Amino acid sequence: MKNADLRKTTLVIVLILASFCVYSQQKEVKNDMLSLNGVEFWHKWKPSKCFNKKSPLQLNVKVKNTNAYCVKVELQVNYYQSGIIKEQSDTVSLCLNPNQSKQGSKNGLNFSAGSFTNAEINNPAFTYEVNPIKIIKMRSCQENK
Repeated sequence: MKNADLRKTTLVIVLILASFCVYSQQKEVKNDMLSLNGVEFWHKWKPSKCFNKKSPLQLNVKVKNTNAYCVKVELQVNYYQSGIIKEQSDTVSLCLNPNQSKQGSKNGLNFSAGSFTNAEINNPAFTYEVNPIKIIKMRSCQENK
C-alpha cells in the first residue's frame, strides 16, 4: 500500500471514530441552560468514557461570560432524590474574561454523579441543580490570582 493510500485510510478511520464519539455523546440524558447576571451555564449529562455508553454519567458544564467585564464565578452542583438534597459537589471557582467561556475537566467543570447510578439519574425522582453561589464583577482576572 502506498503512503498516500495509507494516510487516506488512516484519516477515514480517525474520522469514523471521531464521529462515533460525537454521535454517542449527543445522546444526553438531560440538557439545560441557565442565565444569571450575564453569565450562562450550559449543562448536560454524558457518558464519562467516550466509547462506552454504559460508563457512569458525568455532568459536563460550560460557563460563558456574556458581559463586557470580567467575572469571578463560584458554583456547585446539588443532587436531589425525590426533592431532598442528597449530595453536593465541591465548589468550583473560576474567572472569565468578557465573552470567554470555559468547560471540561481542565477547568473543574466535569462533575461525577457521586453515588448515583445511571439508572437513578434517569429516574424522574432524580433532579440536579447547577447552583451559582457567587458572580462577582472583576476589573481583571489577574486580580483573582
